Amino acid sequence: METNKCKWMWHMLATMFIGIFILSSCVVNDNPAVDTDIPAAKNYSERMVPVIDPKGASQGTVMLRFYNDMPNVAYVSISNFQQMMYPGTTVQVVPTGEHQYALTSPCGTATVDTDKDIFESDDYEAFTNMMGQVQPGMPNTCYDALPIIRWKSIDIQPKNVHVALDYGKYGIDIRADDTSVYFPFATIADLYIDGYMHIADYNGQSVLIAPNGAYDLDDGYPQSFIAPILQETRTADMTDFSYRNLCFTLTNFFGYPGRSLLENKGLKEKGLDQALQDYGQAGQMTRTLLKSQNMYEYIAGTTTLGYLLYDGGHTYTDVTVLSSIDKESSFWNSIDQVKKEKTAEFLKVCPEYSPIQDARVNNSMLRSNLNKLRTEKMGQGVKYYKEGSTAYCWFNSFMCDDSGWRKFYKGEGPKPTVKDYPNDWLIALIDALQKAEADPEVKNFVLDISTNGGGSSDVVMFITSILCNKADMYYENTLTGQKIKSTYEVDRNLDGKFDEKDAEVKYNLNFALLTSTCSFSCGNMLPALLKDYGIPLLGIQSGGGSCCVLYNPSADGFAYRYSTHRARLNDTKGQNIDEGIKPTYELETADFFNISKVTQLVENYYKSK
Repeated sequence: METNKCKWMWHMLATMFIGIFILSSCVVNDNPAVDTDIPAAKNYSERMVPVIDPKGASQGTVMLRFYNDMPNVAYVSISNFQQMMYPGTTVQVVPTGEHQYALTSPCGTATVDTDKDIFESDDYEAFTNMMGQVQPGMPNTCYDALPIIRWKSIDIQPKNVHVALDYGKYGIDIRADDTSVYFPFATIADLYIDGYMHIADYNGQSVLIAPNGAYDLDDGYPQSFIAPILQETRTADMTDFSYRNLCFTLTNFFGYPGRSLLENKGLKEKGLDQALQDYGQAGQMTRTLLKSQNMYEYIAGTTTLGYLLYDGGHTYTDVTVLSSIDKESSFWNSIDQVKKEKTAEFLKVCPEYSPIQDARVNNSMLRSNLNKLRTEKMGQGVKYYKEGSTAYCWFNSFMCDDSGWRKFYKGEGPKPTVKDYPNDWLIALIDALQKAEADPEVKNFVLDISTNGGGSSDVVMFITSILCNKADMYYENTLTGQKIKSTYEVDRNLDGKFDEKDAEVKYNLNFALLTSTCSFSCGNMLPALLKDYGIPLLGIQSGGGSCCVLYNPSADGFAYRYSTHRARLNDTKGQNIDEGIKPTYELETADFFNISKVTQLVENYYKSK
């Protein structure tokens, strides 16, 4: 999901028992927050700014507020933010005491103390839920909205956990007047962003939102939104706030998959700011860069932070990820030069990153070798191959071309076929299954995901339903410690309807899954589920990648990608799967496409059941 798509247990059993989390471990001590509820004298200005989508189309306007002490940091009332992100809804704000406010959204409740700058809720995921725009009545869970599946039900244990987000410890000031509560724009955007990528970003001139979530972001940000951000210097107030907000977000909302360098140095317990200071030269250098008013140095800092948070491929804090900066521009050339210089400095003082680099190189070499061996055996680009009683299907991505399926389900186009969509991996898989089922010689079906780096969890749910008659996603929220099972309905016969005929789809084949360390994210999620469901794994232990991915706005208007707390994937027993899934039968790389050996292993497995 990217596991979407896709680390934690906050204070382990003791705090799980009382169900309360005071999230205040990352304290940036430079300037403590001062409550600035509006006195009689007005200390702010307001500006109506345009709202656009990633295509640059108008989505209306929103009122932003700029306080005199932080003139470059936008604030927004929580009611206006809710209305912008989920048209037709709002948040009711009711004063309950001095500096105390009760907030009620369409799906939940929360409270805010603007003196201590603490946000509290018994179900903050419900309070910020926008998934009703995707499927009516849907909770705040994982779903990419591919039309071949739809959400059905959810089980959460424990059902509610009281969360207290202590923004004051980070010097982030929540403000209020007699009409509403105001959050820094980036702060409330971080709180709301969900697994469907309902993102909001502000660049100093306009707000960008993604009404259709991840699908709106496929082509990155429009150049018109990017241009105002590309300044050589950053203002002092924005630089300070941006760092504080990043510390809060990554300390509390990171998914903690379990393998990054900063995690191993106490990120969760210390918080990002202190963890960087304690890490040594590499951490201190990164901290200095992130706090720099020089834009090029700041961006270099997001790059080195990404090395310290590297978790196999989900987390890239480099803020250029979504920005689509013109690679021929002088701005890009300046960024590139500074990044290279600072990266070289970083690597000299962070020798512990060398094994990570080596592993990445080895994985790349393994992928190339497997592709070579596959091509030698089956032919260039061949997705279905049969030898004797065994069929191989090469399945190299959990993404699919959803445009054809969306037209079909809307009654606007024919059912997608291999002929019309030759590069769609899902359609190729369906075609392969049908060929194998129709062939009386084929008894075994090996799904090869040995070079598959991930994609959409919706496709994983489709495959587990087809192969095992199960469509359950198991994960946990690392902020609250809640264990979650989300269940989906699957249109197994792909006739455009969810009905009793879907249960009739059955393939009478012995299934097996071929994996390697290149099988990452959804390529790790599928073997975790299939192994628990009784399907054998062949090859090498999969490459992990247990968190769903979010693209988060930076306070400056950029965006970065990271493993989210909202969904750290588990196996059916509730265990984190980031270490990868061990195969039932290990294979040497040279034997991955040794059909006779693979056939013997698969048939022996099913004979023993």
